[in-house]
This record gives sequence, structure tokens and C-alpha cells, in this order.
Amino acid sequence: MESETETAVRRETGTVDWTTAILAGLGAGVVMGLLIQFVMGIMPVIGALYGAEGLVTGWVAHLVHSVAFALVFAAIVSRPPLAKYADSPGTAAGLGLGYGVLLWAVAAAVVMPTWMGAVGLPSPGVPNLDPQSLVGHVVFGVLLGGLYAVLSR
Repeated sequence: MESETETAVRRETGTVDWTTAILAGLGAGVVMGLLIQFVMGIMPVIGALYGAEGLVTGWVAHLVHSVAFALVFAAIVSRPPLAKYADSPGTAAGLGLGYGVLLWAVAAAVVMPTWMGAVGLPSPGVPNLDPQSLVGHVVFGVLLGGLYAVLSR
């Protein structure tokens, strides 16, 4: 565990705790993945983006995306002025909520349907403003932010 002095130095210098970001991304990704699989029923489609439609491929691809997005989140919130909010689970969850909405608006609403069309899959069109997807991305973001703050302690 990190001491208060180490936390203050990390916050002031903008140093990113990459391991914490990966773990927070995996935790948030698993919860969102359960929503994708059991509520939305589209986990195999995520694998199909890589040419291998299937549940296992979908999960692997989704978790890789989750970690990648978590690393970007950590890089953003580790810098001033956001760093002072990233250490508290409540405020970090709020930052995560905003990040989740941003991911939904860009990655889910524009990038994914464009990618689906590019690889020959039926695409819902651009923008794809699916409310279930918004809920999933908000859950991901809130959990990501909260877990990042808790695990950083």
C-alpha cells in the first residue's frame, strides 16, 4: 500500500499507477462484460470485430479494451488539476462517470458501428445511441474511477 507521502508525490508529479489502472480496468470490465453478455446479449459481436465471433473471443477483446481505456483514464486523472480528485472514491467515481459517457459517445456510438460495417457485420448505424450501452459505459466508468481511487490507497 502507498503511504500518504507517496500519494501526495504521485498526485503532484502526475505519476500514474499503471498496475492499479489495470486492476481497476479488469474489475470494471468484468462487471460491464456481464451486462454485455446477459443483458445486451452481444458479447460474441465484440469478438467478431476481430474476425472470430464467439463468447471467449468477445470476453478477451472486451477485457483488453477495458484495460486500454483504464490506462487512458489513469493517465488523464493522474495529471493536475484532476489528480486531486482521483484519490477519493466518490470524486473519482464522478470522474469515471464522465469518462464513461465520453466512451459511450465516441467508442460505442461512432467507432464500434463504423468498425462493424468495415468488417462486414450488420451495423446499427452511426451514431448508435443505444441507452443500454450508455448504462453499461456509465457503470464501467463509475466502477473504474471508484476502484482506481480505492486501489491507489
